[in-house]
Amino acid sequence: MIQNSNSPGVDLSATQVDARSGFWRDFRDRSWIGALVAAMALWLLAAYITGTLSLSFILANATIAGFLAIAGTAQMTVIASGPGNFDLSLPYVITFGAYVMSAGFLGQGNILGSLGLTLLIGVVVGALNAALIVKLRIPAIVATLASGYIIYSLIVAIQGGGFSRIGGIFEAALRTRVFGVSGALVVSVITLVFVAFLLRRTIFGLHLHAMGQNRQAARLAGVRNGWTTLGAFVLSGILGAWLGVLLATYQGGVSADLGRSFLLGSVASVVVGGTRITGGVTSVVGTAIGALVLTLTQSDLILLQFSIGAQYVIQGLIVLLTVCLVALRTRAGT
Repeated sequence: MIQNSNSPGVDLSATQVDARSGFWRDFRDRSWIGALVAAMALWLLAAYITGTLSLSFILANATIAGFLAIAGTAQMTVIASGPGNFDLSLPYVITFGAYVMSAGFLGQGNILGSLGLTLLIGVVVGALNAALIVKLRIPAIVATLASGYIIYSLIVAIQGGGFSRIGGIFEAALRTRVFGVSGALVVSVITLVFVAFLLRRTIFGLHLHAMGQNRQAARLAGVRNGWTTLGAFVLSGILGAWLGVLLATYQGGVSADLGRSFLLGSVASVVVGGTRITGGVTSVVGTAIGALVLTLTQSDLILLQFSIGAQYVIQGLIVLLTVCLVALRTRAGT
């Protein structure tokens, strides 16, 4: 037994072992560790297929994953508000936001004005969803699907109008690459860090987690569930509109199906990232890694020349397997 001369009788070797084991236990218990390992394995698989371990490959996929991570974080915020809560209007908000940003309703070249109008639309849609859920007690899936169809009708109404590239410094900044890192990826990371701070370091985040875990107990503890629900859906709407802005600017154009892939992708990134879909739990890091796993999976399947149908099947199986593993882990923990 090794003893400290200043503190006789203290077993430093046992203390150090306990500290090390505690560190690795905490690291192992992180829900997103499995997704991180999967992402590394997929990168190595791509290296095996192409014959080279390319840093540019992982950075290009990270840029795409950054967009998906923003959508996933928006969906995660709503999911955290309670069991069964999903935002099915998200893809329509993304598409509508892209159209509004590109339309230049406040004048072509007025980027700040278009950005403000687009984000305001996200706020309005989020507030509408929350009103339908809280005031009319309509299930979240039904309410957001209904508002999504309303937004889609607006998309159909305006898509015949004139749209132009965003251009300017904003587009140049998103497309700029420094050492292979795109400006779009940097903006996505900044967005995710901001949301992570909001969810972890503010009263709103505390109330959201409490409400998601036990709505009745949160109410008795003083949480105003209605206002917290409003905050969750408004945040989702803002992130959806912001993503539409980024996509329209980065891609240099818009289309009616721009946000379609983000519906299932946003939910899948949350699930693959290890976050429970029963509410009360958030992990921006896990969702971002989950988005990277999905993006790398699709890239590897393209390299292996799988058909589109086969790609969807395999991605669906990955999500299903992850849900099963999370369920087994939850049961083991209880």
